[in-house]
Amino acid sequence: MKKREIEVLAPAGSMECLRAAVLNGADAVYLGGEMFGARAYAGNFKKEELCEAIDYAHIFGKKIFLTINTLVKETESRQLIEFLIPYYEQGLDAVIIQDPGVIRMVREHFPDLEIHASTQMTVTGVNSARLVKRMGAKRVVPARELSLEEIREIKEAAKMDIECFVHGALCYCYSGQCFMSSMLGGRSGNRGRCAGTCRLPFYGKDSGKNKYLLSLKDLCTIEQLPEILDHGVDSLKIEGRMKGARYVGEVTRIYRKYVDLYLSGKEYKVDPQDKKILMELFNRGGFTDGYYNRYHGRDMMSMERPDHQGILIGKIQSIKKGTLSFTSMEKIHKGDVLQIRTRDEENIELTSPSDWEKGDFVTLNGQKMKKLSVGMKIMRTRNMELVTRIDGMLQQKKKEKLKGKVTLCPGRCAKLWIEDGEISVSAEGPVIEEAKKHGARADEVRRQLEKTGETHYEFQELEVELSGQAFVPGSVLKKLRREAFSRMDEEKTGRYRRQYRRMEPDTVQEDKPSKDREARFSVSLESLELLDTVLNHPKVEDIYLPWRQLKQEADPEHIVRRVRETGRKCYLMLPQIARRQQIKELDQAKSWILSEKIDGLIIRNLEEYGWALEAGYGGEMILDYMMYAYNRKAVMEYKEYARGDVRMTYPEECSLEEMEELNLESADLLIYGYLPLMVSAQCVKENLHRCDGREQWMTIQDRYRKKFFVHSCCSDCVNEIYNGQPLWLGGEIEAVCRRLRPKAYRVHLTKETPKEAELVLKAAEEVWDGKDHAPVKDYTKGHFRRGAL
Repeated sequence: MKKREIEVLAPAGSMECLRAAVLNGADAVYLGGEMFGARAYAGNFKKEELCEAIDYAHIFGKKIFLTINTLVKETESRQLIEFLIPYYEQGLDAVIIQDPGVIRMVREHFPDLEIHASTQMTVTGVNSARLVKRMGAKRVVPARELSLEEIREIKEAAKMDIECFVHGALCYCYSGQCFMSSMLGGRSGNRGRCAGTCRLPFYGKDSGKNKYLLSLKDLCTIEQLPEILDHGVDSLKIEGRMKGARYVGEVTRIYRKYVDLYLSGKEYKVDPQDKKILMELFNRGGFTDGYYNRYHGRDMMSMERPDHQGILIGKIQSIKKGTLSFTSMEKIHKGDVLQIRTRDEENIELTSPSDWEKGDFVTLNGQKMKKLSVGMKIMRTRNMELVTRIDGMLQQKKKEKLKGKVTLCPGRCAKLWIEDGEISVSAEGPVIEEAKKHGARADEVRRQLEKTGETHYEFQELEVELSGQAFVPGSVLKKLRREAFSRMDEEKTGRYRRQYRRMEPDTVQEDKPSKDREARFSVSLESLELLDTVLNHPKVEDIYLPWRQLKQEADPEHIVRRVRETGRKCYLMLPQIARRQQIKELDQAKSWILSEKIDGLIIRNLEEYGWALEAGYGGEMILDYMMYAYNRKAVMEYKEYARGDVRMTYPEECSLEEMEELNLESADLLIYGYLPLMVSAQCVKENLHRCDGREQWMTIQDRYRKKFFVHSCCSDCVNEIYNGQPLWLGGEIEAVCRRLRPKAYRVHLTKETPKEAELVLKAAEEVWDGKDHAPVKDYTKGHFRRGAL
C-alpha cells in the first residue's frame, strides 16, 4: 500500500528562515515577494532572492509557494503579470491567491501554474470550494473557523487538496472579512498591511482586567494531528512569516517529527517536552487547538495580554533590600530572560546571572521594587539553552546524499559520475598522467572528494577506481567535484524552468452606464423592525430584507408579499457568513427563495454564490461589497459563472478614482450605513459574560474611547463588530452622479431606531434636491477620498 503523502508547509520571511525550514524537514515553503503578499511588513524576498529561493528548494526536492493573496487594484493589474514572470520562468511551484481577478489573470497568462485558494477567500463550505475549483484552484485553504467535519465534507465533495493551519497566530475575524485596520488607520488587511488592531486594548462593560477582547491565543495542534489528518487534510500549514529563523526551524522540526510518527503507524504520543519548547518559542498565555472540535469559546482567548508570555518558573516569595526570591519550578540557565508583569501592565525584565536547578531557592537583584509584591508570577520569556541549541542547529548545512564513482587511469581523462535518485550526471577532467614515483591511493582520493564544504551535497557512497600509477593533483579532484555538483544543480533546477509566452488576454468590457439613466433608491435592512418606517417612504424603490431575521418569522412569504404589493422590488439579503447550518436553512426554503416571488438575492460571500450557482438560479444577484472586485477581471470572473444578471457593489476600500477605473456598467453604491469591520465566530458577549441566546447590541471602546458596536447574531452564531461612525456620502453626491453613475444608491439600516431611520431616509431623499443634511453629526466618508493602502 502506497504511503499517504502529507505536506509540512512552513513560512519564510527571509533566506535564513527558508534554510531553517528546509533543514528541519519542511516539504514546501510559502513566502512573499516585494508586492502583492498579505504580509507587507514581513522580510519579504527581493527578485534575486526569490529566484535563489526557488532554486534552493528544488535542489532539495522541496516546493515554493508564492503569496499573492491580496486584493489587486485595476491600475496594478499589468504590474502583477510583470511581477510574476521571472518567478514563473524560474520554476515557481504555486501561487496562493485571494482575488478572483488575480485567479483569472494567472489562468490566462500562466495556465500551467498551480493555483491555491487562500484562506483570505473565506471558503466556508462545499459550494465555495467547488466554485474556486471551477475558477482553476487545485488546492483550497478553508476558513480557519471550520470544524473537522466541515473540512471532511469539502474534501469528499470538492475532491481538492486541503491545506489547513496547524500552528501559529489566529485572527479574530474570518480571514478576508476584516476592515478594522483599514477603516481605523487606512492600512488594509486585504492589501497585506494589517496593523494588528485586534491585538490592541478594547474595553467592554464590566470587562475588568480582560482588556484585549479580540486577542486569540496561538494555535497548536500537535496533539490533534492524527484526527486532523484522518479528516482528509493534505498539507499542514505553520503560520509565521513575521517570525525569525529560530521559530520557523524549531516549529517545523517538531511538526515534522509528529507527521513522521503518524505515518510510521506506531503509537502516537506527544512528548511533553516538545509542547514546552513550543510554549517557550511563543505563546499568548497558553495555546488553543482552534476551531476543529469546537465552535468558539472563552478558553481560546488571550484577553489579559496579547503578547508572548513564556512559561511560569516561579512566584515571588520574598522581597528584601533590592532583591527578590522564589523557588524555581524549572531549570534556569545563565542568560535566561525572566519577566514580571506589574499591576499597571509594565513588564519588568531580569536576566539570570547563573544556572539554577529545578527546586532551587533563587535570589536575584530586582528593579522597580516598589511595583513588585509577593505572589507575582515570574515568567521565562527567553530560554538561553534552547536559543543556543537552535542557533547551533541553524549553523548546519542541509546536504543531499549522493552516490558517486570516480575513475582515474593514466592516459585517460579523469571522470566523476554522481547520482541522486533519478538524476545522474558526470564531469570529465584532464588526461591523467602516470606518476613518476608514488601513485595516488584510493583512500586519499576519497578523502579529497568528500571535502564537500559549503556545497549542497555529500557522498553517501563513493567508489574509487584506480589503475596503474596515477598522478592525481588535488586541484584536478576539486575541479572535477565542482563541475559535477554544478551540473547536478543545473539538472535539479533546470527541470522546473519555463518560458513565458506573451498572449492577448480576454477583452475587458469598457461599457459605461448611460448618462441619462436615473439611479434607483435602495434600502437594505438588518432588522425587520424598521420595515414599516421604510415602507412609509415612497421614493424607496428596492428593499433588501434580511434572511437571517426573515427565516425566524412564522410567515416570511407574507412579509415579502407586503413589500411587493407596494410596488417595490423585494430582494433577500443572505447571511454575512454561510456555513453548513446556513446552507441547510437555504436549502430547506430553496423553492421559495429561488422563485419569482423574490426579485433577486444579495450575495455576501463565496459560499452563498456557489450555492446559488449550483442551484441553477437565473435571477438577479447583487454581489455585496465583501464579494471583492477591485479590478475588472474580478468582475468578469464572477459574471462568467452566472446564468442571470450580476450587479456588483462598489468596494468600500476603494477611492472615487479607483471605483471609476472599474467602469462598472451597473452597481450599487452605499451612501449611508454602519458597516461591519469584523465578522467573527467568537462572541464578545459570551466571552465576557455568558451566552443567553438573545440577539442584541453592545458597545466596546478602544484605548482612545472610540466606540464600536457589537452585534450578537445568535440565530447564525456570529458576532459582527461595527464601526461607531456610519458612512455618509451625501456631500459627495455630485461627484458620484457625474463620475460613477451607479444603478442604485443604497442606504443600509442596522441598529437605528425608527426615529433615527426616518432622519436617515429623509436626508438621503434630500440629497437629490441638492441638500446635504447629514443624518448624524459624527460620520465618516470611509475611503471615498483617501483610498486604502
